[in-house]
Amino acid sequence: MKLPSFRSRQASIAIEINPVDATGAATKKRGIVIRSASELDQFSNILADQKLIESARRVDEVNPKQ
Repeated sequence: MKLPSFRSRQASIAIEINPVDATGAATKKRGIVIRSASELDQFSNILADQKLIESARRVDEVNPKQ
């Protein structure tokens, strides 16, 4: 995605990660925007954290089935 210039930041490009449903349509209005390799590394570390994984599983247990 193209990011426009804003205040002191120059225009740039970024990657947007947005899950899709069975039909290929985006499931969120806005996904995770990755602006650099170091930002991707940070998100990867966060998403691989065992506490986060465990919390997501517990959310699945208490939320009603879709």
